[in-house]
Amino acid sequence: MRPAFFIQPDLYAKMLDELSNLFFTEKLGLDADMNFYRDDLWLSDTAVIESIQLRKGSWEISLLFAHHKIPMKFLTRRISSHSCPNKAKMMAFYMRRLAAKDQRGTLTVDINDLKLSLN
Repeated sequence: MRPAFFIQPDLYAKMLDELSNLFFTEKLGLDADMNFYRDDLWLSDTAVIESIQLRKGSWEISLLFAHHKIPMKFLTRRISSHSCPNKAKMMAFYMRRLAAKDQRGTLTVDINDLKLSLN
């Protein structure tokens, strides 16, 4: 059996004192710290591609947002998972249509634009 954890009372008091002082030593973040959040205007010009994969017994839906002019600029997000593949396909279709600015699906990404070398 493992012995009970023990910390010296003076060390414990010092640790609590430092934790309470942490409130006064922290500083506010800068406006530039949130630029990663604001830099999402390119998402309005993206082709949305749904992806359904079987993972751990459930069908996982992911959406891939790819810029139609710069296809190497993309973002993927896991949306949800379902136990039924038919329900997952249906939900992926509707989620793609909701997420896409161009709901008709005319914004596309061509694999040849990626300039991949298969050497």
